[in-house]
Amino acid sequence: MHCARHPELLKIAFAVFIVILTVGSSKTETTPLTPIIIPANYSYPYTYSLNKSIEYVFLYSENTANVESAARIVVQSEDAKPSYPLIVVVRQKKGILSWQIPLEVDNKYLENPVLYSNTSRTLCPAKYYKTINFDDSDDQYVTVSISTASSKNITFNLNLTPVNNFYMRSEQTRQFSITPSQPVYYGYDFKGLTDSSSVLITVKSEDPACMTFSIQNTSCPVFDLERSIQYAGYYQTVSNQGGITVPAKAYPKGFFIVLVVNADDFECSGNSSIHYIREKRVNITISNSITIQDYIVASFSALSMILTFCFAYIIGAICCKIHRTRKLQEQSIQDEFGRFQQNSIEPDAHTSGFQEIGEAVQISLDDDSSLDEDDIDLMEDAYCDKDVVRTKLVLSVCDLARKEPKILRKKSRLYIYYLITVAIFYTAPVVQLVVTYQNMLHVTGNQDLCYYNFLCSHPFYALSDFNHVFSNLGYVLLGLLFIFIVCMRERFSEHSHHIDRGFGIPQHYGLYYAMGFALMMEGVLSGSYHLCPNHSNFQFDTSFMYVIAVLCMVKIYQNRHPDINAQAPVTFGVLAVTILLALVGVLDGELYFWIFFTVIHLSTCLWLSSQIYYMGRWKFNGGVFRRMIMTMRHDARSGIIYLFRPLYWRRLLLLVMGNFCNLGLAVYGNMHHRQDFATYLLMILMSNLILYTFFYIVMKLCHGEKILLQPLLYIVLSFVAWGGALYFFINKTISWALTPAQSRAHNRPCTLLNFYDYHDIWHFLSALAMFFSFMVLLTLDDDLDDAHRSLISVF
Repeated sequence: MHCARHPELLKIAFAVFIVILTVGSSKTETTPLTPIIIPANYSYPYTYSLNKSIEYVFLYSENTANVESAARIVVQSEDAKPSYPLIVVVRQKKGILSWQIPLEVDNKYLENPVLYSNTSRTLCPAKYYKTINFDDSDDQYVTVSISTASSKNITFNLNLTPVNNFYMRSEQTRQFSITPSQPVYYGYDFKGLTDSSSVLITVKSEDPACMTFSIQNTSCPVFDLERSIQYAGYYQTVSNQGGITVPAKAYPKGFFIVLVVNADDFECSGNSSIHYIREKRVNITISNSITIQDYIVASFSALSMILTFCFAYIIGAICCKIHRTRKLQEQSIQDEFGRFQQNSIEPDAHTSGFQEIGEAVQISLDDDSSLDEDDIDLMEDAYCDKDVVRTKLVLSVCDLARKEPKILRKKSRLYIYYLITVAIFYTAPVVQLVVTYQNMLHVTGNQDLCYYNFLCSHPFYALSDFNHVFSNLGYVLLGLLFIFIVCMRERFSEHSHHIDRGFGIPQHYGLYYAMGFALMMEGVLSGSYHLCPNHSNFQFDTSFMYVIAVLCMVKIYQNRHPDINAQAPVTFGVLAVTILLALVGVLDGELYFWIFFTVIHLSTCLWLSSQIYYMGRWKFNGGVFRRMIMTMRHDARSGIIYLFRPLYWRRLLLLVMGNFCNLGLAVYGNMHHRQDFATYLLMILMSNLILYTFFYIVMKLCHGEKILLQPLLYIVLSFVAWGGALYFFINKTISWALTPAQSRAHNRPCTLLNFYDYHDIWHFLSALAMFFSFMVLLTLDDDLDDAHRSLISVF
């Protein structure tokens, strides 16, 4: 009766009974996961053991007043195995962080990943999570959950410590250790920064292990492992030294400085070397960079010095021109007066004195220099045939200056036209490419793309390295100055009293204009290269240096061989082949290429030496061996001593010395410049330019010619400028032949005005040195202005 009255109670009791039976039966089949909650304290070490049936949950209460500070968690376990790892999950109010122990880090040279049983991570301050509002009435907790799927007991150690010195200040240094499983990051904000618009973060270490150094925005989560550090901000690989300049406008709310050791050294060394001890001791320093006033002072100081030099030089050149014009006018008046007196005394004398001298000298040279006097008919038109003229042993400039001057001037002008065309078509894709590199750096944040001197690279708007671009201004302005001087000199020569009268070296100014324009383009392309210098675009910086070296050598040869000089199409064809060889050498500088290039190099030196020795009369064709045999037979008949006696022993001695120098360059390049072919090629061209200039000066002195004070002064100035420039060039601040991390070992702080480094000074001094070198070539033969061309020797 009682049970019938309460059917509802019976149903409830039956249901509870069924549930109890079900739970009881499930207990007999599986073991439940039992969470153990532990109210934990900061800076207190905890050691526990667990298996798949236990999960430890540690609750760390945060004080809302100290919510801005970070915390460092350390979890270590020697018992955990990769098959059943220890799972660590850290929960914050607005974020979660998880990893496993042992931590697996992939190594490129090992089949299996490297395992790390000791791990530590920095917890991102909660305020940097997006869309989070703190309520002071609510308690904040950090929850650390540790679990495993292993049936065996695993012992672990846990410690969570506040990082009270998380934020760094300017002019402060920190020292700490990092590993692939123990990355570290610190914070920085610009609140205390007043004058400086940026800061320089410098990282140094004596340990060789490769690491990645990153600057990230103050937002959570922070990417602090090797596999994820490239996902945010700017980053670079570092072996021993690195640095990043951070502008305040790029990170107005501050930034995180993140460092982690890589699993291997491939990114830093480029080879398979492995340092098994992957712990790295690091020093990190934050220093204030330069201010806006420093930018202005350094930039305008360099610009004002260059402009002052240019204006002073222009004023001096104008004054010299006025003085020379007056002197020539006075000399012209005296000559006219003397001619008037002579005509009044000898009215029948109509023959010019200069003409008599020229004819007498011509006849004497012809009599003494005839290669085979009996076989040459002394006809009036014989001296008009170039083949007859060039059979003479001793040639004068008048023998090689028989073509119409207007035609030669037009051919000389072709150099500047060709050069402008080449410059436009070469520069346009260069600028496009380097601007793309610069944009890629900003978009990806990968600072290994560009080989900067990170300890002295000052950003300016979109330019990451403004000072190395700006310092190329000297090339442009000094090239423009040289063009102005050449223009003044050309106008002066057009109004000269001796124009077209057979005096002095024939002046064709097209090559000089081309040299000045090439110097300007060197500044443009060097500045383009320095937008993002790296291994693949170094030839942009050297291409017009090749052009300058070749143009200077052609100009030196043109001085004494105006009729048989290389034409512009041939010259630029040779330059095209040279730049092509440079490209192949940079991209694929294997042994077979070096053998091929060495053969080409030394063969070219021998061919050019023969052209210089025989003054352009030697031809390499099918009859060369026949002519050699005939000459040797003829000399042997005169006596065995004549077989070995050179016709021009001074010239031969200098050329032999030059060829030995080139042989030494070839040996040195094959031994030491396998990875830097572009610099080696530039070394060959510049060395041969120096040798040819030295040859020209020595031969000039051997023929009794003088070097006036002005070219002598330019020679001294060019030597001084080149010496200083080469000193700063040899002491490199980067090396693109190495990996980016290895190149940073050469980085140096700024030297001049806290803005320019050694390479900037190289730009300034080398521009000045090239300008003085151009002036040497322009003025070297000024002593021959009043000498008849029949008296000027060819060599």
